[in-house]
Amino acid sequence: MSLLEVRDLTMQFGGLTAVDRFNLTLNEGDIVGLIGPNGAGKTTVFNCLTGMYAPTSGEILLSGKRVDGLHPYEITRMGMARTFQNIRLFKQLTVYDNIRISFHNQSKYNLAAAVFRLPRFAKEEREILEKTEELLEIFGLYEHRNEIASSLPYGEQRQLEIARALATNPQILLLDEPAAGMNPQETEALTNLIRWVKERFDLTIFLIEHDMRLVMRLCERLVVLDYGVTIAEGTPEEIQNNPKVIEAYLGEEAI
Repeated sequence: MSLLEVRDLTMQFGGLTAVDRFNLTLNEGDIVGLIGPNGAGKTTVFNCLTGMYAPTSGEILLSGKRVDGLHPYEITRMGMARTFQNIRLFKQLTVYDNIRISFHNQSKYNLAAAVFRLPRFAKEEREILEKTEELLEIFGLYEHRNEIASSLPYGEQRQLEIARALATNPQILLLDEPAAGMNPQETEALTNLIRWVKERFDLTIFLIEHDMRLVMRLCERLVVLDYGVTIAEGTPEEIQNNPKVIEAYLGEEAI
């Protein structure tokens, strides 16, 4: 059974069709890229997958269960997390609290346990603190744990956003233009980080990216959107040499 299956996903805004009958299958361990020109509908696909938009039609199945129409927090609990093109941290909270808060979607204690500080509450909170410190160590952010998130350099803010997404314990991680705003050195470090995170946390990754060096090095398979329509799907080499993709997006210099 596929981990994620998208069937004829369509998203319309009034008379505009932003995504038209999009199909996708992700299996465990896949790392797949979604590419295309600006305005092609890529982020709209992500917004539908994560519950920010309710699709006009089509089906989204996560581990065999329909998730189209569910709230974002419900989909997150079922195992799909994302980052955003424009980093969305709790900018005025500490690095530590940004990660700690994200673990609470897995909490099982009720309001009474929290108000009266019952043993179950104390046990779960202790586990959350331990897991938070573990993620901070893994991502090399422990020494910055008490700093305000907005004070971190851009590359470390991106690392923090990925760490925060991993705190939700996802099976699938969606990365929306993770290299946006990065210089070549930062992009190289990010490429290595994504590859490492995939292996370390046993993830399936689906990403949007315009940096073709990152995409070609990282992804096993690519899907190309143009005006909301899938115009090609295949290996990076196949996509790089596809005449439709070259005309619509890559350009002759990408050959």
